Amino acid sequence: MKKPDRSKFPESKTITEAPLPTANKTRLTNNIPVFEIEKGNEDVIKIDFLFRAGNWFQPKPLVATATNEMLNEGTINYTSEEIAEVMDYYGAFFKTGTNKDTARISMLCLNKNLEKLLPVLSEIVKSPIFPEKEYKIYIENKKQQFKLDRSKVSNLSRIHFNEALFGKEHPYGKVLNYEDHEYLNPEDLRNFHGNYYTPQNCNIIVSGKIKNGTHNLLEKFFGNGWQSNQVKKIPEFTPEPTDKKEIFTPKKEAVQSAIRVGKRLFNQHHPDFAGMNVLTTILGGYFGSRLMKNLREEKGYTYGVNAIIISLVNEGYLLIVSEVGSKVCRASIEAIYEEIKRLKTEKVPGKELQMVKNYMMGDMLKSFDGLLPLSSTYINLVEHKLDERYFQNMIETINNIKQDDLLEIANKYLNEDELIHSIAGTCE
Repeated sequence: MKKPDRSKFPESKTITEAPLPTANKTRLTNNIPVFEIEKGNEDVIKIDFLFRAGNWFQPKPLVATATNEMLNEGTINYTSEEIAEVMDYYGAFFKTGTNKDTARISMLCLNKNLEKLLPVLSEIVKSPIFPEKEYKIYIENKKQQFKLDRSKVSNLSRIHFNEALFGKEHPYGKVLNYEDHEYLNPEDLRNFHGNYYTPQNCNIIVSGKIKNGTHNLLEKFFGNGWQSNQVKKIPEFTPEPTDKKEIFTPKKEAVQSAIRVGKRLFNQHHPDFAGMNVLTTILGGYFGSRLMKNLREEKGYTYGVNAIIISLVNEGYLLIVSEVGSKVCRASIEAIYEEIKRLKTEKVPGKELQMVKNYMMGDMLKSFDGLLPLSSTYINLVEHKLDERYFQNMIETINNIKQDDLLEIANKYLNEDELIHSIAGTCE
């Protein structure tokens, strides 16, 4: 076998098209949209149920999370122990999760075991009973977790940053309090499930090695026999941000302080999202970013600092996050603002811009590489009502954006007077 010539660099090429497989889009007889993505050679399949049942829709704090996390704690025909035994026996991976906008139920298994698992999965999705005994254990655990979370400066900074951006009554900013655990009961969960875990509120994403009979199995367990007349109006909320520029949460015993800097911005539907994403990556979106060089390499203030645009269904915001030594807290914030100002006054050098373009393109390609990344990519598209063209637009922007474009975007969206920062810990 001929040995490769290690003195030569691998051939590089510019990516111009997103290698994203097109989803086969169908509907069940009860009108649930199904997105089928064929990927991989292994005989495995992943099914994700996406419901509009996140925090945006909950009538009281914690309901959305508790409902989703307790789905597999007992159904009409299965106890929590029986559910766990079936999943374990057939080697299935089961997971639930909620965010600000949606709730998700996921199962990964071998194709040969799918038909045996779907009766249990069907009951988890459609017929949970939220038993009293399991509920009490769940709430006690959540209380303990709440106390632990509130002891961490990173969580305190995040909570009060979001509250400052959106307001105390907005679902993106509302703060969970300890007493909220006492105001919840299993009937709240049953009502929320009945209102929002419905066919009209559901999308199904199937990925992996999809067999010919997969759609028929989905129809059998989640199609014609599952009906509901529940059509809930989507609530509307208006952000009420604070007029404060600094939110400080003291924690005297903290060795480090958690910092969050940012502003309300826009989500993935905005025409400037792709360009702003490039600018944010330059600022703090990868290990060689300007903030990492400044705060970590040059000043030694932190182990890490990141900048990202958070895209939600109804909003979006710029976020810069780090944990620093308490004695350099103020200096770290000043350094962050200095780097933001530099993006507004100096053109990004061509070599740096090209390096960031290469990084972003490689990072994007990872989201198409393999069953799990591809599944997450399509879930994001469905959740935010985007089509496959979204990634093509992102690639075109990354390839074509110029130094002057970045300078214009920075001056348009990085006004220091509009930025706020949240500090938790001590700040000397």
